[in-house]
Amino acid sequence: MIRIRNLCKEWKEFSLNDINLEIKKGEYFIILGPTGAGKTLLLETIAGFHYPDSGKIYIDDKDVSFLPPEKRKVGFVYQEFMLFPHKNVFENIAFGLKIRGEKNIREQVEEMAKLVGIKNILYRYPKKLSGGEKQRVSIARALIIKPKILLMDEPLSALDVFTQKKLRNELKRIHNETGVTILHVTHDQEEALVLGDRIGIMNNGEIIQVGTPEEVFRKPRTEFVANFVGVENLFSGNAEIKKNITEIKIDNVVLHSTVKKSGRVNVSTRPEDIIVSKEKMRSSARNVLSGKITGIEDRGAIIKLNVECGISLVVIITRESFFDLKLKIGSKIYLYFKAGNVHLF
Repeated sequence: MIRIRNLCKEWKEFSLNDINLEIKKGEYFIILGPTGAGKTLLLETIAGFHYPDSGKIYIDDKDVSFLPPEKRKVGFVYQEFMLFPHKNVFENIAFGLKIRGEKNIREQVEEMAKLVGIKNILYRYPKKLSGGEKQRVSIARALIIKPKILLMDEPLSALDVFTQKKLRNELKRIHNETGVTILHVTHDQEEALVLGDRIGIMNNGEIIQVGTPEEVFRKPRTEFVANFVGVENLFSGNAEIKKNITEIKIDNVVLHSTVKKSGRVNVSTRPEDIIVSKEKMRSSARNVLSGKITGIEDRGAIIKLNVECGISLVVIITRESFFDLKLKIGSKIYLYFKAGNVHLF
């Protein structure tokens, strides 16, 4: 659907550096990265607001690198809503259809308003709308022209937390109902996890890793990705393959992994993959450590534990387990986690 080959662009303080990316038809693809990574510049270059310095952009196998925006069949949604203040909701949504001289505008607008859940506010003006309603209007206006691709630049970041969660669910539903290809830029990890079929991690104008949410969040390929997606148990060690298992020495602690690597490696394991017990038990887990709780953080439904066991590990358990085990600071516990849950890179 979208193929980007060796794309480079310098614009003000931002740049794109040899971007290569493929997005499938009907996919909900997330570009995730910190502020200043070049995410918006990439989106605007795909849209045709900027032309590349070098490289190519293909949509449906057609080279659109130097076509104007109106020739690319894309819709664009900004975080600031960008509505016409002097037009009501109906007129904002209908704008693209009127420019094209289309017929049956009322029918199309009402159908689109129903899809995004704003049929009851068609004759209000933007100043009378909430943030969530404004963004729904923006999405309806972008979708009504039947784009091949919907490009969204931080569409939820200007909204309060409650509205963000509600609109996330709406975006998922709209994508499922329309099947439109979506490229969505965000810096929010939770947003990326909930919405993305695949995620591309971007930093300093480069795409660093592409994969499913499971692959990106559980198997980061670089230290930057690991830190950015919130890997809390991240260490460096020396790895050696022994009898079809990799043994990693981190200070005086030895861990085991099913990933075949040797030499100096980065090591990560997710806090939720670690089992906690107050008694030593029989387990198939290759990694068994004993230690003491040094910190407890109540996060509502879950409890975060800091455990010193030769290395400092973060563990997440349910609230129910926490109280069943009668844990407190200073409690001696055993930690169990499988070799398959120890990622090396």
